[in-house]
This record gives sequence, C-alpha cells and structure tokens, in this order.
Amino acid sequence: MSEGISKQTWEQFSAKLSSAEATSVLRELVSYVTDRLKSRIDQVKTSKDSVAFLSEGREFLTINVTRTGLRIYFHPPAGMLFSQDEKFPVEKVSIWAASFQKASGKYRAMTAWISKKEHLPGIKTLIDRIPTS
Repeated sequence: MSEGISKQTWEQFSAKLSSAEATSVLRELVSYVTDRLKSRIDQVKTSKDSVAFLSEGREFLTINVTRTGLRIYFHPPAGMLFSQDEKFPVEKVSIWAASFQKASGKYRAMTAWISKKEHLPGIKTLIDRIPTS
C-alpha cells in the first residue's frame, strides 16, 4: 500500500522535512503500518502533509509531516486504550482528554511525536497495540 503513495507526494514530504533521518523514519513508519495493519486498512489517503489510514471509512491512524518531524495520531477507531500515567519511548505524547472512556478508566486516543530512528521501536510498539481486524 505504500506503493499507493505517489512519487510526487514522497517528494513533497521529503522537501518539507528538515532532515534526511526524519524522511527515512517516515518511509519506514509507512512501510511498517501498511505491512502490520494491511488486513485492517481499506484506504490510504494522502495530502501534501499527511498520510491517513482508514478502516470502514474512518481514520484510525494519521501520520502528519511537519518541518521538524512526524506527528502520529492514534484515533479512537484504532481500538487502543491508554493509561494517563503510561510512558512511551518517543519524543513526546499527548493523550486526548476527550477520549476518556469511563467503563475502562482509560483513554482511546493520543498523539505521539517522533523524528529520529531511535524513536522507531517505541512507535512500532504503539502501532502493535492496534488490533489487526
């Protein structure tokens, strides 16, 4: 599915990112998501600054390309649960307060920031928490 991202879009992403390392991280991340979640992904939408993965017409994971790195949005349809006090080996995280689920006492959505190869294992661990079906 990463083949579905046009050469022009990859060029736009590369031009926007300030480092070759961040561009490499983006390529590896898109490849990992598409391989790991291929059974779940119905559609991949791209814009000049993002790649969105959809299942049943709903975005569940979005990678936003910023000048300094990547912002990864884990939307509620991803089916993940997070505790407010969990630690993640990435640059920064922001758990979405509005995604709090009373029944479980956990949150259903978050944003993670990465820009370096050293953050790939941490973000892959988060992606691995997304159910494949």
